Amino acid sequence: MNAATETKGRAGQRVAQGAQRLPLSDVVVIDFTHVIAGPFAAMILADLGATVIKIETPERGDTARGTPPHEDGISHFFAAVNRNKQSVAINIKTADGKRMLDKLIAQADVVLHNFRPGVMEKLGLAYEDCLKLKPDLIYCAISGFGQDGPLRDRPAFDGVIQAMAGLMSLTGEAGGAPVRAGLSVGDYIPGLYAAFAMAIALRERDRSGKGQFIDVSNFDCLFNIMGYYIPHYELTGKVTERNGGAHPTVVPMGGFPTADGYIVVAAFNQTFWRNLCKALGKTEWLDDPRFVSLSTRAKHSALLFAELSIALKMKTTAEWEKIFDAGDVPCGPVLNVADLINHPQIKHRRLTGRLGVGRMSAPMRPVKYRGIEQDVWLSPPQLGEDTLAVLEKFGCIDVAKDPQQLELWARAGVIQDPALPPAEHTEGGKAKRKN
Repeated sequence: MNAATETKGRAGQRVAQGAQRLPLSDVVVIDFTHVIAGPFAAMILADLGATVIKIETPERGDTARGTPPHEDGISHFFAAVNRNKQSVAINIKTADGKRMLDKLIAQADVVLHNFRPGVMEKLGLAYEDCLKLKPDLIYCAISGFGQDGPLRDRPAFDGVIQAMAGLMSLTGEAGGAPVRAGLSVGDYIPGLYAAFAMAIALRERDRSGKGQFIDVSNFDCLFNIMGYYIPHYELTGKVTERNGGAHPTVVPMGGFPTADGYIVVAAFNQTFWRNLCKALGKTEWLDDPRFVSLSTRAKHSALLFAELSIALKMKTTAEWEKIFDAGDVPCGPVLNVADLINHPQIKHRRLTGRLGVGRMSAPMRPVKYRGIEQDVWLSPPQLGEDTLAVLEKFGCIDVAKDPQQLELWARAGVIQDPALPPAEHTEGGKAKRKN
Protein backbone atom coordinates (compact mmCIF):
# COMPACT_ATOMS: atom_id res chain seq x y z
CA MET A 1 0.00 0.00 0.00
CA ASN A 2 1.18 3.52 -0.79
CA ALA A 3 -1.64 5.49 0.79
CA ALA A 4 0.39 8.65 1.30
CA THR A 5 0.89 9.14 -2.43
CA GLU A 6 -2.72 8.29 -3.23
CA THR A 7 -4.30 11.11 -1.18
CA LYS A 8 -3.38 14.12 -3.30
CA GLY A 9 -4.79 13.44 -6.78
CA ARG A 10 -8.45 14.48 -6.93
CA ALA A 11 -8.12 17.27 -4.37
CA GLY A 12 -5.25 18.67 -6.42
CA GLN A 13 -7.30 18.32 -9.58
CA ARG A 14 -10.06 20.40 -7.98
CA VAL A 15 -7.66 23.23 -7.11
CA ALA A 16 -5.83 23.12 -10.44
CA GLN A 17 -9.05 23.55 -12.43
CA GLY A 18 -10.19 26.59 -10.50
CA ALA A 19 -12.94 25.44 -8.14
CA GLN A 20 -11.36 27.60 -5.43
CA ARG A 21 -12.32 30.75 -7.37
CA LEU A 22 -16.07 30.06 -7.40
CA PRO A 23 -18.68 31.77 -5.15
CA LEU A 24 -19.07 28.87 -2.69
CA SER A 25 -15.41 27.83 -2.60
CA ASP A 26 -15.20 28.49 1.15
CA VAL A 27 -18.22 26.29 1.95
CA VAL A 28 -17.91 22.69 3.18
CA VAL A 29 -20.94 20.41 2.84
CA ILE A 30 -21.26 17.02 4.55
CA ASP A 31 -23.61 15.17 2.24
CA PHE A 32 -25.47 12.06 3.46
CA THR A 33 -27.87 12.00 0.52
CA HIS A 34 -28.74 9.29 -1.95
CA VAL A 35 -30.70 8.68 -5.19
CA ILE A 36 -31.78 12.07 -6.74
CA ALA A 37 -33.28 14.88 -4.65
CA GLY A 38 -30.45 15.28 -2.13
CA PRO A 39 -27.57 14.52 -4.52
CA PHE A 40 -28.98 17.03 -7.02
CA ALA A 41 -29.16 19.73 -4.33
CA ALA A 42 -25.58 18.98 -3.25
CA MET A 43 -24.36 19.01 -6.87
CA ILE A 44 -25.78 22.49 -7.42
CA LEU A 45 -23.62 23.72 -4.53
CA ALA A 46 -20.64 21.71 -5.76
CA ASP A 47 -20.92 23.22 -9.23
CA LEU A 48 -20.53 26.63 -7.60
CA GLY A 49 -17.37 25.61 -5.79
CA ALA A 50 -18.52 24.11 -2.50
CA THR A 51 -16.44 21.24 -1.13
CA VAL A 52 -19.06 18.48 -1.04
CA ILE A 53 -18.03 15.43 0.98
CA LYS A 54 -20.36 12.58 0.13
CA ILE A 55 -20.58 10.19 3.10
CA GLU A 56 -21.26 6.62 1.97
CA THR A 57 -21.39 3.23 3.63
CA PRO A 58 -18.43 0.97 2.75
CA GLU A 59 -19.21 -1.79 0.27
CA ARG A 60 -22.69 -0.38 -0.55
CA GLY A 61 -22.64 3.36 -1.06
CA ASP A 62 -25.44 5.39 -2.63
CA THR A 63 -28.30 3.17 -3.82
CA ALA A 64 -28.10 4.88 -7.22
CA ARG A 65 -24.70 3.29 -7.85
CA GLY A 66 -26.42 0.01 -8.69
CA THR A 67 -28.63 1.34 -11.49
CA PRO A 68 -27.56 0.11 -14.96
CA PRO A 69 -26.13 0.84 -17.44
CA HIS A 70 -22.60 1.44 -16.12
CA GLU A 71 -19.32 2.54 -17.63
CA ASP A 72 -15.96 2.26 -15.87
CA GLY A 73 -17.88 1.01 -12.85
CA ILE A 74 -20.03 4.16 -12.60
CA SER A 75 -23.81 4.13 -13.06
CA HIS A 76 -25.27 6.65 -15.50
CA PHE A 77 -27.97 7.37 -12.91
CA PHE A 78 -25.39 8.11 -10.21
CA ALA A 79 -23.12 10.09 -12.54
CA ALA A 80 -25.87 12.52 -13.55
CA VAL A 81 -26.13 14.07 -10.06
CA ASN A 82 -22.76 13.41 -8.41
CA ARG A 83 -20.06 15.33 -10.28
CA ASN A 84 -17.66 17.64 -8.43
CA LYS A 85 -18.01 15.70 -5.16
CA GLN A 86 -15.65 13.63 -3.05
CA SER A 87 -16.71 10.20 -1.82
CA VAL A 88 -15.76 9.25 1.74
CA ALA A 89 -16.72 5.71 2.72
CA ILE A 90 -16.89 5.31 6.49
CA ASN A 91 -19.03 3.12 8.70
CA ILE A 92 -20.57 5.73 10.96
CA LYS A 93 -22.12 3.04 13.15
CA THR A 94 -18.68 2.17 14.50
CA ALA A 95 -17.00 4.21 17.23
CA ASP A 96 -13.99 4.99 15.03
CA GLY A 97 -16.12 5.94 12.06
CA LYS A 98 -18.35 8.18 14.16
CA ARG A 99 -15.30 9.91 15.65
CA MET A 100 -13.99 10.70 12.16
CA LEU A 101 -17.40 11.94 11.05
CA ASP A 102 -17.76 14.20 14.10
CA LYS A 103 -14.45 15.81 13.21
CA LEU A 104 -15.66 16.48 9.68
CA ILE A 105 -18.94 17.99 10.88
CA ALA A 106 -17.09 20.24 13.33
CA GLN A 107 -15.35 21.86 10.35
CA ALA A 108 -18.34 21.96 8.01
CA ASP A 109 -20.79 24.69 7.09
CA VAL A 110 -23.69 22.51 5.95
CA VAL A 111 -25.03 19.04 6.74
CA LEU A 112 -27.48 17.68 4.18
CA HIS A 113 -29.46 14.44 4.27
CA ASN A 114 -32.59 12.93 2.72
CA PHE A 115 -33.38 10.14 5.16
CA ARG A 116 -36.84 9.63 6.59
CA PRO A 117 -37.51 11.52 9.83
CA GLY A 118 -35.94 9.74 12.79
CA VAL A 119 -33.05 8.04 10.99
CA MET A 120 -30.44 10.68 11.76
CA GLU A 121 -31.63 10.79 15.36
CA LYS A 122 -30.92 7.07 15.71
CA LEU A 123 -27.43 7.64 14.34
CA GLY A 124 -26.72 10.39 16.86
CA LEU A 125 -26.71 12.94 14.05
CA ALA A 126 -29.87 14.94 14.75
CA TYR A 127 -29.70 18.71 14.33
CA GLU A 128 -29.18 19.17 18.06
CA ASP A 129 -26.34 16.62 18.07
CA CYS A 130 -24.59 18.36 15.20
CA LEU A 131 -24.98 21.80 16.80
CA LYS A 132 -22.82 20.59 19.68
CA LEU A 133 -20.06 20.03 17.13
CA LYS A 134 -20.65 23.22 15.10
CA PRO A 135 -22.93 25.84 16.74
CA ASP A 136 -23.50 27.86 13.53
CA LEU A 137 -24.18 24.82 11.33
CA ILE A 138 -26.78 24.86 8.57
CA TYR A 139 -28.66 21.57 8.62
CA CYS A 140 -30.93 20.66 5.69
CA ALA A 141 -33.28 17.67 5.93
CA ILE A 142 -35.08 16.56 2.77
CA SER A 143 -37.89 14.03 3.18
CA GLY A 144 -41.00 12.89 1.39
CA PHE A 145 -43.56 14.68 3.55
CA GLY A 146 -41.52 16.83 5.94
CA GLN A 147 -40.51 16.56 9.57
CA ASP A 148 -44.06 16.78 10.95
CA GLY A 149 -47.65 16.16 9.95
CA PRO A 150 -49.76 13.00 9.60
CA LEU A 151 -47.70 11.66 6.66
CA ARG A 152 -44.31 12.34 8.29
CA ASP A 153 -43.21 8.69 8.45
CA ARG A 154 -44.54 7.51 5.09
CA PRO A 155 -41.91 6.45 2.51
CA ALA A 156 -42.11 8.36 -0.73
CA PHE A 157 -40.50 8.40 -4.14
CA ASP A 158 -41.11 10.51 -7.22
CA GLY A 159 -44.21 8.69 -8.53
CA VAL A 160 -45.91 8.80 -5.13
CA ILE A 161 -45.18 12.49 -4.76
CA GLN A 162 -46.41 13.32 -8.28
CA ALA A 163 -49.64 11.47 -7.54
CA MET A 164 -50.33 13.00 -4.15
CA ALA A 165 -49.27 16.58 -4.95
CA GLY A 166 -51.76 16.80 -7.82
CA LEU A 167 -49.53 16.60 -10.89
CA MET A 168 -50.77 13.23 -12.10
CA SER A 169 -54.39 14.41 -11.87
CA LEU A 170 -53.48 16.94 -14.58
CA THR A 171 -51.26 14.73 -16.74
CA GLY A 172 -52.59 12.32 -19.37
CA GLU A 173 -55.20 12.17 -22.09
CA ALA A 174 -58.78 13.29 -21.47
CA GLY A 175 -60.73 10.41 -19.99
CA GLY A 176 -57.58 8.33 -19.63
CA ALA A 177 -55.53 7.15 -16.70
CA PRO A 178 -53.34 9.59 -14.76
CA VAL A 179 -49.77 9.62 -16.07
CA ARG A 180 -46.48 10.22 -14.28
CA ALA A 181 -44.34 12.92 -15.88
CA GLY A 182 -41.40 11.30 -17.66
CA LEU A 183 -38.84 13.19 -15.56
CA SER A 184 -38.47 12.72 -11.81
CA VAL A 185 -39.83 16.17 -11.06
CA GLY A 186 -40.81 14.96 -7.57
CA ASP A 187 -37.07 14.73 -6.86
CA TYR A 188 -35.45 17.42 -8.99
CA ILE A 189 -37.74 20.26 -7.92
CA PRO A 190 -37.22 19.61 -4.17
CA GLY A 191 -33.49 19.47 -4.93
CA LEU A 192 -33.69 22.94 -6.46
CA TYR A 193 -35.61 24.31 -3.47
CA ALA A 194 -33.11 22.72 -1.05
CA ALA A 195 -30.11 24.23 -2.84
CA PHE A 196 -31.76 27.64 -2.86
CA ALA A 197 -32.64 27.30 0.84
CA MET A 198 -29.08 26.37 1.81
CA ALA A 199 -27.67 29.31 -0.15
CA ILE A 200 -30.11 31.68 1.59
CA ALA A 201 -29.21 30.21 4.99
CA LEU A 202 -25.51 30.75 4.27
CA ARG A 203 -26.23 34.37 3.37
CA GLU A 204 -28.25 34.86 6.56
CA ARG A 205 -25.44 33.33 8.60
CA ASP A 206 -23.07 35.90 7.10
CA ARG A 207 -25.29 38.61 8.64
CA SER A 208 -26.43 37.04 11.91
CA GLY A 209 -23.73 34.48 12.68
CA LYS A 210 -26.46 31.90 13.28
CA GLY A 211 -27.07 28.59 11.57
CA GLN A 212 -30.44 27.18 10.56
CA PHE A 213 -32.53 24.02 10.41
CA ILE A 214 -34.10 23.65 6.95
CA ASP A 215 -37.04 21.28 6.46
CA VAL A 216 -37.61 20.47 2.76
CA SER A 217 -40.54 18.23 1.83
CA ASN A 218 -40.83 16.72 -1.65
CA PHE A 219 -44.62 16.87 -1.29
CA ASP A 220 -44.60 20.53 -0.24
CA CYS A 221 -42.33 21.51 -3.13
CA LEU A 222 -44.43 19.81 -5.77
CA PHE A 223 -47.66 21.16 -4.31
CA ASN A 224 -46.11 24.61 -4.52
CA ILE A 225 -45.82 24.42 -8.31
CA MET A 226 -49.54 23.64 -8.62
CA GLY A 227 -49.64 27.44 -8.67
CA TYR A 228 -52.65 28.89 -10.46
CA TYR A 229 -54.63 25.64 -10.36
CA ILE A 230 -55.44 26.31 -6.70
CA PRO A 231 -57.02 29.78 -7.08
CA HIS A 232 -58.63 28.63 -10.34
CA TYR A 233 -60.51 25.94 -8.42
CA GLU A 234 -61.45 28.33 -5.64
CA LEU A 235 -62.86 30.87 -8.11
CA THR A 236 -64.69 28.42 -10.40
CA GLY A 237 -65.41 25.43 -8.19
CA LYS A 238 -64.21 23.25 -11.07
CA VAL A 239 -61.50 20.62 -10.74
CA THR A 240 -59.17 20.83 -13.75
CA GLU A 241 -59.20 17.51 -15.59
CA ARG A 242 -56.58 15.82 -17.72
CA ASN A 243 -56.65 17.09 -21.26
CA GLY A 244 -53.57 15.77 -23.01
CA GLY A 245 -51.13 18.56 -23.81
CA ALA A 246 -53.78 21.29 -23.85
CA HIS A 247 -54.07 24.16 -21.38
CA PRO A 248 -57.36 24.61 -19.52
CA THR A 249 -57.67 28.35 -20.22
CA VAL A 250 -55.05 29.30 -22.82
CA VAL A 251 -56.39 28.09 -26.16
CA PRO A 252 -54.82 27.04 -28.41
CA MET A 253 -51.83 25.60 -26.60
CA GLY A 254 -50.75 22.04 -27.19
CA GLY A 255 -49.14 19.50 -29.47
CA PHE A 256 -50.45 18.82 -32.94
CA PRO A 257 -49.52 16.19 -35.54
CA THR A 258 -47.69 17.38 -38.65
CA ALA A 259 -46.88 15.54 -41.86
CA ASP A 260 -43.88 13.86 -40.18
CA GLY A 261 -44.12 14.36 -36.42
CA TYR A 262 -45.48 16.81 -33.87
CA ILE A 263 -45.25 20.50 -33.15
CA VAL A 264 -46.38 22.46 -30.10
CA VAL A 265 -48.12 25.78 -30.68
CA ALA A 266 -48.82 28.28 -27.90
CA ALA A 267 -51.00 31.27 -28.81
CA PHE A 268 -50.96 32.72 -25.31
CA ASN A 269 -52.64 36.03 -26.12
CA GLN A 270 -54.53 37.82 -28.87
CA THR A 271 -51.36 39.02 -30.60
CA PHE A 272 -50.04 35.50 -30.98
CA TRP A 273 -53.49 34.25 -31.98
CA ARG A 274 -53.57 36.76 -34.85
CA ASN A 275 -50.03 35.77 -35.83
CA LEU A 276 -51.03 32.09 -35.83
CA CYS A 277 -54.10 32.67 -38.00
CA LYS A 278 -52.07 34.66 -40.54
CA ALA A 279 -49.27 32.06 -40.61
CA LEU A 280 -51.81 29.30 -41.24
CA GLY A 281 -53.63 31.28 -43.91
CA LYS A 282 -56.77 31.16 -41.76
CA THR A 283 -57.52 34.86 -41.39
CA GLU A 284 -61.26 34.09 -41.41
CA TRP A 285 -60.81 32.69 -37.90
CA LEU A 286 -60.06 36.21 -36.66
CA ASP A 287 -63.70 37.23 -37.17
CA ASP A 288 -65.27 33.88 -36.24
CA PRO A 289 -67.36 34.54 -33.07
CA ARG A 290 -66.35 31.13 -31.72
CA PHE A 291 -62.66 32.08 -31.77
CA VAL A 292 -62.52 35.83 -31.13
CA SER A 293 -61.27 35.62 -27.52
CA LEU A 294 -59.55 33.26 -25.09
CA SER A 295 -62.85 32.50 -23.39
CA THR A 296 -64.74 31.73 -26.61
CA ARG A 297 -61.86 29.64 -27.91
CA ALA A 298 -61.86 27.71 -24.63
CA LYS A 299 -65.60 27.00 -25.05
CA HIS A 300 -65.02 25.70 -28.57
CA SER A 301 -61.60 24.14 -28.00
CA ALA A 302 -62.57 20.72 -29.39
CA LEU A 303 -63.61 22.25 -32.71
CA LEU A 304 -60.57 24.52 -32.88
CA PHE A 305 -58.16 21.68 -32.11
CA ALA A 306 -59.74 19.55 -34.83
CA GLU A 307 -59.34 22.37 -37.34
CA LEU A 308 -55.73 22.97 -36.32
CA SER A 309 -54.92 19.28 -36.60
CA ILE A 310 -56.20 19.21 -40.18
CA ALA A 311 -54.24 22.34 -41.13
CA LEU A 312 -50.96 21.34 -39.49
CA LYS A 313 -50.88 17.90 -41.13
CA MET A 314 -50.36 19.63 -44.47
CA LYS A 315 -46.67 20.37 -43.87
CA THR A 316 -43.70 18.88 -42.05
CA THR A 317 -42.61 19.97 -38.60
CA ALA A 318 -39.55 21.76 -40.00
CA GLU A 319 -41.67 23.61 -42.56
CA TRP A 320 -44.10 24.81 -39.92
CA GLU A 321 -41.27 25.79 -37.58
CA LYS A 322 -39.80 28.01 -40.30
CA ILE A 323 -43.19 29.56 -41.11
CA PHE A 324 -44.06 30.16 -37.46
CA ASP A 325 -40.67 31.63 -36.63
CA ALA A 326 -41.09 34.09 -39.50
CA GLY A 327 -44.58 34.95 -38.27
CA ASP A 328 -43.64 35.30 -34.58
CA VAL A 329 -45.76 32.37 -33.45
CA PRO A 330 -44.53 30.58 -30.29
CA CYS A 331 -43.83 27.02 -31.37
CA GLY A 332 -41.46 24.13 -30.94
CA PRO A 333 -40.91 20.61 -32.23
CA VAL A 334 -41.12 17.68 -29.83
CA LEU A 335 -37.45 16.75 -29.42
CA ASN A 336 -36.12 13.51 -27.97
CA VAL A 337 -32.82 12.95 -26.17
CA ALA A 338 -30.89 12.24 -29.37
CA ASP A 339 -32.27 15.43 -30.92
CA LEU A 340 -31.31 17.49 -27.88
CA ILE A 341 -27.72 16.31 -27.60
CA ASN A 342 -27.03 17.51 -31.14
CA HIS A 343 -29.20 20.63 -31.08
CA PRO A 344 -27.37 23.87 -32.00
CA GLN A 345 -28.93 25.78 -29.08
CA ILE A 346 -27.68 23.15 -26.61
CA LYS A 347 -24.19 23.33 -28.10
CA HIS A 348 -24.09 27.12 -28.27
CA ARG A 349 -25.16 27.46 -24.63
CA ARG A 350 -22.78 24.68 -23.54
CA LEU A 351 -25.59 22.90 -21.75
CA THR A 352 -23.89 19.52 -21.69
CA GLY A 353 -20.43 18.56 -20.55
CA ARG A 354 -18.23 15.49 -20.36
CA LEU A 355 -18.17 13.86 -16.94
CA GLY A 356 -14.72 12.29 -17.16
CA VAL A 357 -16.26 8.81 -17.11
CA GLY A 358 -16.03 6.96 -20.42
CA ARG A 359 -18.47 8.34 -22.98
CA MET A 360 -20.83 9.93 -20.47
CA SER A 361 -21.94 13.54 -20.56
CA ALA A 362 -24.74 15.25 -18.66
CA PRO A 363 -26.61 18.55 -18.46
CA MET A 364 -24.48 21.28 -16.92
CA ARG A 365 -25.48 24.25 -14.75
CA PRO A 366 -28.23 26.08 -16.69
CA VAL A 367 -27.73 29.46 -14.99
CA LYS A 368 -24.96 31.54 -16.54
CA TYR A 369 -22.85 33.85 -14.39
CA ARG A 370 -20.75 36.35 -16.28
CA GLY A 371 -17.08 35.52 -15.73
CA ILE A 372 -17.80 32.17 -14.04
CA GLU A 373 -17.32 29.16 -16.27
CA GLN A 374 -18.99 25.79 -15.75
CA ASP A 375 -16.57 22.90 -15.40
CA VAL A 376 -16.31 19.33 -14.21
CA TRP A 377 -13.20 19.35 -12.06
CA LEU A 378 -14.09 16.15 -10.27
CA SER A 379 -15.65 13.25 -12.14
CA PRO A 380 -18.37 11.30 -10.32
CA PRO A 381 -16.37 9.38 -7.71
CA GLN A 382 -15.89 5.69 -7.25
CA LEU A 383 -17.10 4.52 -3.85
CA GLY A 384 -14.61 5.72 -1.23
CA GLU A 385 -12.30 7.18 -3.86
CA ASP A 386 -11.46 10.20 -1.69
CA THR A 387 -11.65 8.70 1.81
CA LEU A 388 -7.97 8.96 2.75
CA ALA A 389 -7.44 12.34 1.10
CA VAL A 390 -10.41 13.95 2.83
CA LEU A 391 -9.90 12.38 6.25
CA GLU A 392 -6.27 13.44 6.25
CA LYS A 393 -7.03 16.97 5.04
CA PHE A 394 -9.52 17.47 7.88
CA GLY A 395 -7.22 15.97 10.52
CA CYS A 396 -9.21 12.79 11.09
CA ILE A 397 -6.26 10.50 10.29
CA ASP A 398 -2.51 10.68 9.69
CA VAL A 399 -1.77 8.56 6.64
CA ALA A 400 2.03 8.60 6.97
CA LYS A 401 2.14 8.09 10.73
CA ASP A 402 -0.11 5.07 11.10
CA PRO A 403 -0.62 3.08 7.87
CA GLN A 404 -1.13 -0.19 9.77
CA GLN A 405 -4.12 1.23 11.64
CA LEU A 406 -5.65 2.32 8.35
CA GLU A 407 -5.34 -1.23 7.05
CA LEU A 408 -6.98 -2.56 10.19
CA TRP A 409 -9.88 -0.17 9.78
CA ALA A 410 -10.22 -1.09 6.12
CA ARG A 411 -10.25 -4.82 6.82
CA ALA A 412 -12.83 -4.24 9.57
CA GLY A 413 -15.09 -2.28 7.21
CA VAL A 414 -14.70 1.01 9.08
CA ILE A 415 -13.32 2.85 6.04
CA GLN A 416 -12.92 2.10 2.34
CA ASP A 417 -10.44 3.58 -0.13
CA PRO A 418 -8.87 2.18 -3.32
CA ALA A 419 -5.42 2.42 -1.70
CA LEU A 420 -6.49 0.13 1.17
CA PRO A 421 -7.21 -3.61 1.30
CA PRO A 422 -10.85 -4.67 0.99
CA ALA A 423 -13.00 -5.36 4.04
CA GLU A 424 -12.88 -8.83 5.56
CA HIS A 425 -16.17 -8.24 7.26
CA THR A 426 -18.71 -5.47 6.87
CA GLU A 427 -21.01 -3.42 9.03
CA GLY A 428 -21.16 -4.49 12.65
CA GLY A 429 -17.48 -5.42 13.00
CA LYS A 430 -15.16 -3.46 15.28
CA ALA A 431 -11.77 -2.25 14.19
CA LYS A 432 -8.80 -3.50 16.19
CA ARG A 433 -6.51 -0.87 17.57
CA LYS A 434 -2.75 -1.10 17.65
CA ASN A 435 -1.24 -1.61 21.05
